[in-house]
Amino acid sequence: MRTATNSLALLVAAAPLAAQEILPCDPVPPVTALQEPWEETTRVLAEGSVRVAVIEDELGGADLLVLTLPPPPPPSEGEGPAETFSDPAAPPPERTCRLVAEGGMGFAALDLAGLSAEERPEEAAFVLRVPALRFIPESTELEEVTLVLTLGVLDDTLSAAVEEAEGEGAAGP
Repeated sequence: MRTATNSLALLVAAAPLAAQEILPCDPVPPVTALQEPWEETTRVLAEGSVRVAVIEDELGGADLLVLTLPPPPPPSEGEGPAETFSDPAAPPPERTCRLVAEGGMGFAALDLAGLSAEERPEEAAFVLRVPALRFIPESTELEEVTLVLTLGVLDDTLSAAVEEAEGEGAAGP
């Protein structure tokens, strides 16, 4: 019984993390969906390999548009390190476009001015932390959270989770 209770507690505790959706850009949102001013709602990171932008979704919420370059191809057998994308004669690689949303509603706000980025070479990951406000269901209140994105450098994976602010109360509209 104790194991079942602990398992249920873990599932309930993990439930808010499942609310984040990562969707392919299909179709790619138009430039008119970018929230203005653009200099405050877009960022270029990792020497241009990662680009993020806050866009307005169909419901008026904010989603995060994430563009990433695919990882360089692995070296062929007997060759040196993998080539990078800096060859001017080669066509530029196609970026992967994904949208990160909060439970189908979008976030109330995403603050790219407060964005922090951390490289984790031992995990081959790039971690972004974005301060955000999310809607509290069936309420007019907002909750301060941090959207945490983990990008897999070698396989171009993307995962998203929300961390609730510690000791913070809900913010009014």
